[in-house]
Amino acid sequence: MRRLVSLLTAAWLVAPGLAYPASARASAAAADGVVLTEITPESPDPAAPITISGVVSGTPQAPVYVRVRYGSGTPLRSRADMDAHATGQADFTNSYKTSIQGAQLDATGKFPFTLDLAPGQLRLTQPGVYALTIEVAHGLTEPPVAAARTFLTYIPAGTQLSKTRVAVALPMIGRQHQADDGVFMDEDLLGDGRLANVLKLAETVDSNVTWFVDPALLDDAQRLSQAHRDGNSGDRANRTADPNAGAWLNGVRTALADNPVIATPYGDPDVAALVHNGLDNATGQAVAQGSAVASQLLKRQIPATTVWPTGGLIDRDGLDELAVNGTRSVLLTGSALPPVNPLDAATAVPAAALDTVKGQVTAQLADPVLGQLLSTDTKAPGAALAARQRFLAETAMLSLSQPNRAASVIVAPTARMWNPDPAFVADLLKPLPWTRPITLDSVKPGRTPRGDLVYPPQARQAELSKAYMTTVRKLARKVETATKVPTSGAPVFETALLRLASASWRGQRAEKDAAAFITKVEQAVDARIALVSVARPDDPRSIAGENGRIPVTVTNGMREDVMIAIRVKSAQPALLAVEASQGAPEGVYESETVKVPQGKTQSFDVPVTVLGDGGQATLNVQLLTPDDRVYGKAAKLTVSATGYGGIALVIVGAAVVIMMAAVVMRILRRRSKKRPLLPTPVREHGEPQEA
Repeated sequence: MRRLVSLLTAAWLVAPGLAYPASARASAAAADGVVLTEITPESPDPAAPITISGVVSGTPQAPVYVRVRYGSGTPLRSRADMDAHATGQADFTNSYKTSIQGAQLDATGKFPFTLDLAPGQLRLTQPGVYALTIEVAHGLTEPPVAAARTFLTYIPAGTQLSKTRVAVALPMIGRQHQADDGVFMDEDLLGDGRLANVLKLAETVDSNVTWFVDPALLDDAQRLSQAHRDGNSGDRANRTADPNAGAWLNGVRTALADNPVIATPYGDPDVAALVHNGLDNATGQAVAQGSAVASQLLKRQIPATTVWPTGGLIDRDGLDELAVNGTRSVLLTGSALPPVNPLDAATAVPAAALDTVKGQVTAQLADPVLGQLLSTDTKAPGAALAARQRFLAETAMLSLSQPNRAASVIVAPTARMWNPDPAFVADLLKPLPWTRPITLDSVKPGRTPRGDLVYPPQARQAELSKAYMTTVRKLARKVETATKVPTSGAPVFETALLRLASASWRGQRAEKDAAAFITKVEQAVDARIALVSVARPDDPRSIAGENGRIPVTVTNGMREDVMIAIRVKSAQPALLAVEASQGAPEGVYESETVKVPQGKTQSFDVPVTVLGDGGQATLNVQLLTPDDRVYGKAAKLTVSATGYGGIALVIVGAAVVIMMAAVVMRILRRRSKKRPLLPTPVREHGEPQEA
């Protein structure tokens, strides 16, 4: 029930200001506040009353005086005036009326109120946007303790004005969940309800709205809708399909069927950080992969020729890199490309042509104020109404400021991973009597001279850190090496790297969370590289002699053929020297690159020389890619070598002994043949004779 019967006063004061200073009006006790909950109609009619409802809060039983401050027939002249009023930097309300006197806050410290005001009482005499402030004080002449500043948009029926062309761009972007493809470090895709709200909004808004969709998000939903793996489990256990993820993806396909859709580069990468840290190739990969994945999962051709850089900001290096990779337009915040003459800002077309190393690129400029209103957190009391009233006023001011030429404006939320209130945003974006919806690609470059791209130091500091990008770059080099060996040349771990370069990892806390993803991807890369390896025999290789060849066997455990070479060096060249191959440094053997079929082995014969008496030596065997990059870790092979010099001495020594023995025996035999015969012995006399 309206509580006005004994509270309304008939006293209207028209004055340049109240009896208390503006500084006092701007201050308020922390415990006091006023929230507006309803203003109807949104665009007043001369014959209908204006109803304003709200709630005053503060100390229980405290006295309440509610004042209405207004502009006394003088509409605001510009959007700059509107901003000054909204922020309290200027006062455009030179008249006021104390509408409620002597009320009292209840035991809970609340006082709801409703005011009925006629347009004539507020001096709404001509079409325009009017400043309105509802103030709360504790006495008739006391300074205000709280104030709610808002706007009244007065466009009576029959008012002639050009309709503002409104292009809307909305993001469907999420944080990263996968490490390697199909390996989820986090399966909570839909748990917080944010993506459900985005889908509900997509099902509601006008078909002219352009959606920027991150293909990595669609990829997450697709893979979660099937059996997938848990990256946090030691055995990478399989997880069952999530039907909610599949339902969400199907809903996205249906909701976006009639809307313009643009694929962001895969993973929504931090393009500025990539360029500033020497990972230029990743941008082109992300753009190409983005279009391919989005087209596959949305089941229609999705272009990626427009890029919405993180924060709506990009520098010249980043813009050139995008242009080289096929970008034809970028969506930036309006402050990224200001007009040369600030006075042109109010009427300038929100698009301009920029020269790049690959020709011109169109910069489309989103309105910062309307973007903030679109991103309003409607859970805050009174926030939805305040944003709604200002959105009406801002768009009306655009039409009023250019009565003979339709103005254009681009509306996009300031936060990419926003959690919209679907009902609020859909209502905000409905056509108004002074607006007309258009598609984003309808906004063409204007002729207003503009300065160069603005990329402030804060934007550079917000990029993914140098330390983080150094880690990603090292991993990227390892991944690149892994692609050099298979004969197919098919990219591997490309999408995993792009996810690691996502702008969603910005900030120290996010980068710390990304460390687990990096570790998991690196483990997968190492495991793939290890599929091609040097076979290590259980027993040491043996070589007897001064020269010989040591067999080195390479095993291919991949499911495709590989091209591989080896480089061999001795760890003890004083015992076992490797004979250099043609063109290789001394003591280094490098083989020709050969093909090893899938699941097969290939043997290489490495020529070596045993020095001295030999002994046990180690050969370091390094696999090489066809372009001479080190592939994997070096293998160590143990060789047991016995030199020819020692064997020869033993053999010669034995031969000499045998030969000397033979000579001695021969001499002895010769001497025995030349010695005379002994005489026959004579019997002694007297001995008996045999008869």
